[in-house]
Amino acid sequence: MNKPKSRTERKGPGLLLISVGTMLSSTVVAGFLLGYWVDGWLETPPIFMILFGGMGLVGGFLKVYKLMTDPKLQ
Repeated sequence: MNKPKSRTERKGPGLLLISVGTMLSSTVVAGFLLGYWVDGWLETPPIFMILFGGMGLVGGFLKVYKLMTDPKLQ
């Protein structure tokens, strides 16, 4: 007979999705804030804010992809 899943096994996928959302949003926000600071320091239009925000978005997607394809979490 199948054993019922424990409480921690049932929470696994939900916690993984929360961490994915937090990871993606935090990398994008960090990129935009760093770009905003560099633009203020160099007194430039929002070039670095857009550049670093895009880099944060790409980095966040790569991190999420690595996390979702990790065989240990399947």
